[in-house]
Amino acid sequence: MEIHGTRFGVLEFEENEVITIGDGLLGFPLSNRFLLFPYGQDSSFFWLQSVDEPEIAFIVVNPFDFFADLEFAIQDEDTEQLGLERGEDVEVFTLVTIPEGRPEEMRTNLAGPVVVNTVNRKGKQILIKEFSPRQPLIPKVLRERYLNESDRKKPVNKGARRRSRQTDKNRSLKVAAAG
Repeated sequence: MEIHGTRFGVLEFEENEVITIGDGLLGFPLSNRFLLFPYGQDSSFFWLQSVDEPEIAFIVVNPFDFFADLEFAIQDEDTEQLGLERGEDVEVFTLVTIPEGRPEEMRTNLAGPVVVNTVNRKGKQILIKEFSPRQPLIPKVLRERYLNESDRKKPVNKGARRRSRQTDKNRSLKVAAAG
């Protein structure tokens, strides 16, 4: 089978690779079938690509790769709906948000993990009130270190800075004159 997506072009897949999320994801009820594949080689990130709506794809992570002490229980009704019989047949993913131009502020939705039965490929997004839907993915100390290092690496072009200041002065003069 294949889908023609806007992000990846043509994706070929087998039916047994599809994860079926019967209720869809919050805000995306029409997308019930998904493909999961790595974001890149040796990456902790994955793509969750909708088969039903090829223009929809999410970046997801296994939250246990980032939060070693994370624990939560799956409710009995969710276990039954997914057909889960053994704990080792479960994969958990959380959706990631990366603010444009600020990758150091990426966060993940621990309050709405996607639980997948790896045997029958059924999945479900469950709600866990105890966790944050906007959990920072990178610890604050590492974010600060990243920002400090990236500031040191930025080339300083004093001429460009002078031109932009002069442009700003001209703009303010024009606004004042127009008023």
